[in-house]
Amino acid sequence: MLNYIKSEFYRVTHSLSTYITLGIFLGLALLVNCGLAIIGAANPSFAYANTSFSMQFLMQLPTIFVCAAPILVYVLYDDLGKNGTLKNAVAFGISREKLLLGQFIISLTFCLFVMLATLAVYFASAYAFLKYDPTIPSSEVMREALCVLLPAIAAMVLAIVCANVTSKGVLGIAIWMVIYYFVPYVCRWIGYQVDFFAKMAEWMPMTFMDMQGATEIFWQTKEGVEKCLISGAAGIVIFAVVGWLLLRRKEI
Repeated sequence: MLNYIKSEFYRVTHSLSTYITLGIFLGLALLVNCGLAIIGAANPSFAYANTSFSMQFLMQLPTIFVCAAPILVYVLYDDLGKNGTLKNAVAFGISREKLLLGQFIISLTFCLFVMLATLAVYFASAYAFLKYDPTIPSSEVMREALCVLLPAIAAMVLAIVCANVTSKGVLGIAIWMVIYYFVPYVCRWIGYQVDFFAKMAEWMPMTFMDMQGATEIFWQTKEGVEKCLISGAAGIVIFAVVGWLLLRRKEI
């Protein structure tokens, strides 16, 4: 298994798509703050060219951490079933459980690195190019990121499972979107008539992370933090077990 992980790390660190993806994430982080700075310089009455608005902009998008997971996993394991990686690994005696664990380690390392690098560029560019406003500090964004970390990891595990059980990465992302977006929407809709589904929807990340019209910031409340921790941990376990069962049945 250690050799498999080493080979995967080598593949990831020597893949052009890895650096292109990282560049895109860093570029988008830079683009937001540079755009605000340029607009502020061109229009002195523009009230949003400050660090507080930049931090608030990111705080209004907590699901961005969750949605980034399948994109990064797609970059790592697109067409996983076609390139012979799984077949060769199994042929060399690596169990399917260890394959999933290895992919989890690789994906988690890559996702955390991209997240930290992107946030670092975002914070640096905000404080370098925008007017400083202490109303909303960058520490609040970090608090948000830490709170949604487990749900984001659960989303990553689901993306790994989808990549393993489908032959095409695009299909895997489509399945991921159905589970993470369509299912909560259906549960919320049915929940208007059935309380059980309403309560179920309240524990789904894409539901309680919805900041549109929110009267409170969920990661600043005990209930919100509990939902993040419990739903994230439950998602990791459920998706990992389902992935293990599916991969055991799949012909490689």
